[in-house]
Amino acid sequence: GDFQWPKMRISAEEWYENTRPWLKEGELLYIATDETNRTWFEPLMKHYRVSFLDDYSELAGLSDLDPNYVGMIDQVVASRSKVFVGTYFSSFSAFIGRMRGYHGVSGKKMYYSHPDYWNETHSWVYPHSSYSAREYPLGWAGIDEDDEPSEENFY
Repeated sequence: GDFQWPKMRISAEEWYENTRPWLKEGELLYIATDETNRTWFEPLMKHYRVSFLDDYSELAGLSDLDPNYVGMIDQVVASRSKVFVGTYFSSFSAFIGRMRGYHGVSGKKMYYSHPDYWNETHSWVYPHSSYSAREYPLGWAGIDEDDEPSEENFY
């Protein structure tokens, strides 16, 4: 892909090691990615039932899908997961976090793969520099209310 943050680029082995606490061995792991080399994911495939959007192409009638829509569909699917693990500094992952917030999913069910940032969404923080690095609950918490969103309506 076009991901520009080298520090956040980690191997599949590191993904596995860093996310083991939140994912159960043998469970279905949907991977939203633009990586076309599926062998890159083999370390994860040893521990999870891995699937990608193209695994559902025939079932969902996606064979004639404009490729420009693939990322958006991946985001919608990932937004509805029990647990989401994304990449810090990724606007793709950040938007999934925002959609999860719109759906009322707790930020405590979202993690980042890099150990330095794994729980960035687990507490209330007002936006600050590097806005695209992550999502902020201010983007969804209390959006249907008349009062300013705060930690009180953060779940």
